[in-house]
Amino acid sequence: MIIMDTYKQQNGFTLVEVLVAIAVLTIGLLGAAFMQIKSVSGNAAAIRTTMAATWAENSIETLAIRPYDHADLTESINTPGAAGLDCTVPTRAPALCLADHGPIAQGDFTLYWNIANDYPIFGCKTIRVIVHRNDSESWRPDVTLDYIKMGPI
Repeated sequence: MIIMDTYKQQNGFTLVEVLVAIAVLTIGLLGAAFMQIKSVSGNAAAIRTTMAATWAENSIETLAIRPYDHADLTESINTPGAAGLDCTVPTRAPALCLADHGPIAQGDFTLYWNIANDYPIFGCKTIRVIVHRNDSESWRPDVTLDYIKMGPI
């Protein structure tokens, strides 16, 4: 008497194997979709940062060509020196201090700039341009650029 092995005669998949394959495929597709969403939001953040950096660079260049004693390059008496370089007036700032110049709003951003006389060395001015995103939940700036302008010799 010959006993036939029924498992060797199967030509298809069981229902459990199909369900496991569908579950693995679904998890993979959901992971790819989540990765795509994160990629799009990351690209949008990079575009906003690039726009803020471009505006800050243009402002630094404009301020750099001004004469050393120009009104836009005067230091405020509110917070003088290097301590006043980070001052802005965002509503969520940990310590409220007034910026030397600004705010200038443009689109989604607001620009401030501060001056520190004789910093980091005597006879120079440090110009710090700060750009905040208006819809940001954080008080931290999106872009901060420094420029050191040498005084007349």
